[in-house]
Amino acid sequence: MDNIVNSMEKAYDDYITAAAIVLETKGNSSGEKTTATDAALENFKQKWELFKVACDQAEELVETTKKRIISEYAESTTDSSGVAFDVPKQ
Repeated sequence: MDNIVNSMEKAYDDYITAAAIVLETKGNSSGEKTTATDAALENFKQKWELFKVACDQAEELVETTKKRIISEYAESTTDSSGVAFDVPKQ
């Protein structure tokens, strides 16, 4: 889990850095389109995609963990006769 959180944090930091570079490059070119601004924007898009992937992985971990917890809760609320007590549904 720490790995996923660390990956997401790094991807976020890289994304924010790329955004700052875009703004700086745009400012240095007086708002004109240049090869430097194009490269900065392309890098920004790549960092955005990597950040989305990291977020998707974290969301998958949360969903998997939630299902496991619900399953364990359902098992623990079943009495010896196999009759389940009231279990909240998701």
